[in-house]
Amino acid sequence: MKILMVGAGSMSESLVKGWIDSGISPQSITMTNRADRSRLVTLADQYGVQTTTDEQIEQYDVVVLAMQPEGVLGYVSQKTWTNQLVISVAAHITPLEIETVTNCGAVSAMPNTPVAFRTGMTGLWFGEQLSESHRQQTIELFERVGETVETNHTTMPYLMAAAGCSPAFFYEIVGAMTPVLTGAGFDEQAARRIIAQAMKGSAELLLHEDRPTAALIEDVAAPGGPTDRGVHVLREHHISQAMYAALMESAREES
Repeated sequence: MKILMVGAGSMSESLVKGWIDSGISPQSITMTNRADRSRLVTLADQYGVQTTTDEQIEQYDVVVLAMQPEGVLGYVSQKTWTNQLVISVAAHITPLEIETVTNCGAVSAMPNTPVAFRTGMTGLWFGEQLSESHRQQTIELFERVGETVETNHTTMPYLMAAAGCSPAFFYEIVGAMTPVLTGAGFDEQAARRIIAQAMKGSAELLLHEDRPTAALIEDVAAPGGPTDRGVHVLREHHISQAMYAALMESAREES
């Protein structure tokens, strides 16, 4: 399988790192980037991938479109397509838009940056022209770097908000918590690691528990204790409303 990554931003790099760590040969991955050619040199040195400035689409089995959304349809319209698996990781680009231009089966995928460490969550919106073999190939490719869930035109914006945008929300929370620990005497790296490890453990518990989140909170929040008092502060500041509003705003399509 030969993969072409069109675009060399943070998402491209995260996917490439995760795929190589999963066992895909870096020699089977080619990257191209028209905005910053020097970055291709950096990525080739770091990961051992191939690079090109004159990609020939027919040479590849899988083409991952990882440029800015406004560039996707213009790019695909300039190329000659045969039977490639076309995967777009650009927000708000539909499989139908790509299939109309390429006459190839397309997938709109929305991964998040944890795919770099093979712990990502990727939403997959399958096009109508996609063959069953390409469908399975897509699932297998993204399950190398985490978990997948099927989406559609209705659910994709909310998946994007909840899985694609939310890492930034979590980093915002970590950034807000860190000064409490540094103020107490921890250095910044130790403080961040303490919080991140607590988040990691909580995430693992959520993945293995079926009970509602309210029950999980009760497990660690004895009435009147420090956790209970902290939870009350969060509720007094309407954290649920803030998170709901943030997700809805991220899910909203730009006008």
